[in-house]
Amino acid sequence: MAIDPAGEGDITKINVIWKQSKGLPYVPSPLLYEGRVFFIRDGGLASAYEASTGRPIYESKRCGPAEKYYASPVAAGGHIYLASLDQGTITVLKCAPGGDGKPEVVSERTLDERIFATPAIVNDRVYVRTVGHLYCFANAAK
Repeated sequence: MAIDPAGEGDITKINVIWKQSKGLPYVPSPLLYEGRVFFIRDGGLASAYEASTGRPIYESKRCGPAEKYYASPVAAGGHIYLASLDQGTITVLKCAPGGDGKPEVVSERTLDERIFATPAIVNDRVYVRTVGHLYCFANAAK
């Protein structure tokens, strides 16, 4: 739900700009990045909306393994990073949808360990904590 914070009283009733009630995740928080609100939910289904209007960019499109997601998506450098729970698959999407309007998978790596924690991005590195290890991914070209 997008709410204009200006006003008095219960602004959740009078200042709602847009709201979405389908395709929402059970655990992961939404991600606001580059003017879009992005959701990942169980089954590897992603939805993205224009933050200012709520206009769907895509809804419930498969972009990762069909399993549970507890970690919230994170983003940097024009990419969105997802971590699935059971197999511990890291999926990297382009922030902008592909030419067909669907999320575009750039890379995918399965760590074969459960991931509950949200990945962290620090200085062009992505840190991922599984149940047994801490991984750091960086672009080898830099």
